[in-house]
Amino acid sequence: MFSSPEESLKLLLASLRAAHWVHWSGHWQVRSGIVEEIDTLAEKTVALYNVSAVDPLEQIDLSQTVVADFCEGDTDPTKRSLQVEEYLQSLFQDVFDYLESQARLPLGLNDYISSTANNHETYLYLLRQRSR
Repeated sequence: MFSSPEESLKLLLASLRAAHWVHWSGHWQVRSGIVEEIDTLAEKTVALYNVSAVDPLEQIDLSQTVVADFCEGDTDPTKRSLQVEEYLQSLFQDVFDYLESQARLPLGLNDYISSTANNHETYLYLLRQRSR
């Protein structure tokens, strides 16, 4: 699925940015502080790989692809946000497993991915309750 540990983090960062844009445009108040999650992941990625790992043009391209996928189908903001959070849960797991298999998961990054996935698990639960 991923060509390198750096690529997995780039996709996760772009996906969090895409999630922020989708939730924001749907007027869903992201109580999670997703902007802080984005900032933390970007800082950790730069620390591991260097500033080129968060190149804005590459991030825009990746995020645009993810947003386009999110925006296919249902236009209901709650259902779209639910789709975003389901995708993020899967991506958190995939990135965590991949980085762990590469023996490239520093303790702080391990904690970041786990705690951020936990936060988004709560949002997923709340969105499921809201969409009933």
